[in-house]
Amino acid sequence: MKQDLPRKLDRKILYESDWICLYADKVQMPDGQIISPCHKLHYPHASACVVIVNDRDEILMIQARRYVTARLEWEIPAGRVEEDETPEEAARRECMEETGCSLKDITFLCCQNPSNGMSDLKVHVFGARVEKETDTFDENEVRSKKWVPREKVLEMLKANEIQCGVSMLALLYAINFYI
Repeated sequence: MKQDLPRKLDRKILYESDWICLYADKVQMPDGQIISPCHKLHYPHASACVVIVNDRDEILMIQARRYVTARLEWEIPAGRVEEDETPEEAARRECMEETGCSLKDITFLCCQNPSNGMSDLKVHVFGARVEKETDTFDENEVRSKKWVPREKVLEMLKANEIQCGVSMLALLYAINFYI
């Protein structure tokens, strides 16, 4: 009987840290074929993101300073889940850090694996209402923030003004199933 999933036969550790690990695995496919190396990015921590909505059903967008893409990127608040917190607690903390907003009515929407062909990153997606907003946020990470009507968010997505895959999926999911 054939196995249903590819299986790891061997692993070479190329890099490991608390943020990300890179492995070169030897993998046997269900038909017996061997793939070597099969590169895998492992994330030791899951992540959480939040689509924040106000009473006018506007969505809070942040303009993040991204070193890796060398761009200012329109996104939603997101970050890793620390050892001592739940995904919901991480979502609340990231929102406070990146937007200065406290949340109410936080709702779990879905989990996603944004690049499941090469990475095991798991992102917990939440929707929430803003409870209180301050002008304080991490200016090293975030350049600005703005409330955007959902129709304009859809226009931004269509015009490719939002390129963060985690944000794209979370926004489309929230617009269709939450807001």
